Amino acid sequence: MEEEVKKLKNIILFKDIEIKKLKEELENFKNIVSYFPGIIVILNRYGIIEYINENGAKILGYYSKDELTGENWFDRCIPEDMRDNLKFVFNKIMEGHIEEYSYYENPVETKYKTLKFIGWRNFYLKDEKGNIIKTISYGMEIIQKDLIKETEKRLIRIFDFLPEAIHIIDRDYKIIYCNNTFRKWNKILGFETEIIDKKIFDVFIFLSEKVKEEYEIVFNKGEILITKEKNLIKDMEIETETRKIPIFEKDKVIHVITLIREITNFLSD
Repeated sequence: MEEEVKKLKNIILFKDIEIKKLKEELENFKNIVSYFPGIIVILNRYGIIEYINENGAKILGYYSKDELTGENWFDRCIPEDMRDNLKFVFNKIMEGHIEEYSYYENPVETKYKTLKFIGWRNFYLKDEKGNIIKTISYGMEIIQKDLIKETEKRLIRIFDFLPEAIHIIDRDYKIIYCNNTFRKWNKILGFETEIIDKKIFDVFIFLSEKVKEEYEIVFNKGEILITKEKNLIKDMEIETETRKIPIFEKDKVIHVITLIREITNFLSD
């Protein structure tokens, strides 16, 4: 019995650590998340809401995300006649069948019992053993599709004020955007600053084949990838944390946003 209690404590401890790490990642993205005009929701294996953004809660008619956190998503936010179907989709994602349901459209029910039709991008999160433990989804109202381009323009303007170096590439690995921080880092390190329409692996020849493989994963699987790298540049060993984030058009990843945070602080002011 004592051994079982010990195992249970370890499981609870791991869960707490995992949730803490997840919250830290979300905190890192708070500047972007706060401007996302749709719904971002994380569900645990039981369909319980572990995170929903403030804008998402407001879209659903709630004053605060605290009104939804800890509630069952299907019981609270899905119309009764759609619950069985959506639970089936959720269970399939939890089983790893993400390709069939990476994009899915369904109605949600607001606090006032009105319906809104949402187009979702779905992902799953794994623990250190490779077990699927949560889903993360972000969705936009279908009627707001025409606003997505304008939202992207606003995000680009926001990127120019963030301390992270950011660039966006297309499927040919051509750089179609970079922010002010990225240009500043390039100038400090002696790289080109005019890099739009140039291939990232031609500009940064020190990038390894492993980095290309990571981009291929994001383009082909639509997964968010977080990695750490060390590179020796101008006699400086620079350590960075990189997030590669897919941008979809319908069911296809067309661009990847890369956010780079320097850990060593050689490049900070």
